[in-house]
Amino acid sequence: MEHPNNRKTRQLDILTNGTRQQVIDWLTWNDHNGVYTDEDCINEGLPVLTLEQAREIMRNQLESEGIL
Repeated sequence: MEHPNNRKTRQLDILTNGTRQQVIDWLTWNDHNGVYTDEDCINEGLPVLTLEQAREIMRNQLESEGIL
């Protein structure tokens, strides 16, 4: 059984239950070169991420890292 503070458990909790801001914070932490914050999106002329879009990006990143 995994300990609740296990990195994988925390990331899955953010993916499943996190607020939009928590997911965007995770994305920013995980990929420093990405454009995820509202400010960055606006500066790049892109629409800001919805919670669903942010979760999809996070899911893809977790899959590519072998966590999902």
